[in-house]
Amino acid sequence: MTVSVEPQVHLSQFPVIQALSQHLERARKQHLTGSLNFDTLHLPRMRLFFVAGRMVWAGGGMHRYRRWRRLLKQFCPQAPAKISSLPPTQESLYWEYEVLGKLVEAGHVSRDQAREVILGNLIEVLFDIAQASRLIERFSRTETRFLAVENAITFVPLNEIVICLELQWRTWCDAHLAPYSPNLAPAISQPEMLRNQVRPETFEKLTQLLKGEYSLRELAILMGQDLDRLSQSMIAYEQQGLLELRATRDLEGKKPVVAEPPSGPSSGIVVPASDTAKKIFCVDDSPTLCQQMGKVLTEAGYNYSSTQDPVKALQLVIEEKPDFIFIDLIMPVVSGYELCSQIRRMEAFKETPIVLFSGNALDNLRSKMVGADDTLTKPIAPKQLLATVDAWLKTERPVRKSFRLARR
Repeated sequence: MTVSVEPQVHLSQFPVIQALSQHLERARKQHLTGSLNFDTLHLPRMRLFFVAGRMVWAGGGMHRYRRWRRLLKQFCPQAPAKISSLPPTQESLYWEYEVLGKLVEAGHVSRDQAREVILGNLIEVLFDIAQASRLIERFSRTETRFLAVENAITFVPLNEIVICLELQWRTWCDAHLAPYSPNLAPAISQPEMLRNQVRPETFEKLTQLLKGEYSLRELAILMGQDLDRLSQSMIAYEQQGLLELRATRDLEGKKPVVAEPPSGPSSGIVVPASDTAKKIFCVDDSPTLCQQMGKVLTEAGYNYSSTQDPVKALQLVIEEKPDFIFIDLIMPVVSGYELCSQIRRMEAFKETPIVLFSGNALDNLRSKMVGADDTLTKPIAPKQLLATVDAWLKTERPVRKSFRLARR
C-alpha cells in the first residue's frame, strides 16, 4: 500500500507559495488535462501543463528559449547536437516537451536526464510565477487533449515540486533577493571603480561576462557558482553603482520551423523571414484575410505572423514584439478598440504603429481615441496595404497624425 506523505514545508510563511500550491492541488483533484495560465502585462503568459491531474511541463515566461537551451546544456550536454537529426517539430505551446520526448525515444537522452530537465523547467517557471504574483492580472485554465497519459515522459509528484519551490523561494528571500529576478543580466557601469575592488584575474573574467548579455541564472552555470551567492555579490556591486541590472530579451530565431500553418479559429500563422526583417502582426478572425496579408507582406520582405483569436492576441503581441500591428475592429469577445487600448497601456508598445480595419469615419475618430494610428477599410488592396506599412516603417518615424490613405 502506498502512503501519501504531505510535504514538510511551512506554506503559511509564504502566502504566494501557498496559493500556488492550492492551484496545483485543485488541478490534481479535478484531473485536469490542459494548462493553468498566469497573465501579467509585463511578462509573456506562463503555463503549467497537466495530464490527468499530473503536472508534466511548464512553458512561457520571460526567457522561454534561454531556459530551454540552458537546461539542455546543463543536464543533457549531448542533446543540442542531436536535435537537428530529429523529425521536424511544429511550433506549439509545448514544442520543447515534444523535442525532449523525441530525444528520449531516439536514445539520445535518458529518462533520468529528461526528468532533470523537466523538474528544472517546472521549478524555474513556478519560481517566476511566485515572484511575479503581484503583477498577475488574470489566472485561467485551458482544457486540451495535447498529450495522452501513456505518452508522458515522466510524472513529478506535486509534493516534490512544492518542496523544491518552497526551499528555493525561502533561500532567495533569506538572501534579501526577493525584489530581484534571476532573469536580470548584470553589466559593468563603472569599470575603473570595479577594478580597484577585485583581483586582476577576477576583473578580467568579469569584464568578459558582465556585458548585460547573460542572466544571473546563466552566469551561475558559466561561473560554476551557487545562484544565490552569485546574485548577492552582483546585487552588492549594483548597490555600489559598479554594475547595473538589465532586463534581457529572450533568444530569437530558435523556434522550430512550421511546415504548414495550423488551422482553426485560435491558431497563429507564422511565416518565416530573415531575422532582421521588420515584424508585422495581424489580429483578425478571418483566416483568409490573414493568409492573404501574409502572402503580400512576406513577398515584400517583412516578417509576418497573425492570430484569429483576439483573446490570445495580447499575449502573442508580448511574445512576438512586433514592429507594426493590424487589428480588426469587429471580433468576438474582445473588440479591436479594447485590444488596441490594452496594447497602448504597455510601455513597450506606446510607439508601435497600430492600424485598425474600420468601416466609417466614426470608427476612425474612436480609433484615434484608443491610440490607433490609422484605419483601413476592407477589402484592402495589396498596394494600399504596403503603402500603409511603408509609411510607418520605411521612412523616418512619423509623428502621430490623422493621415488617411486613398480608399478603394
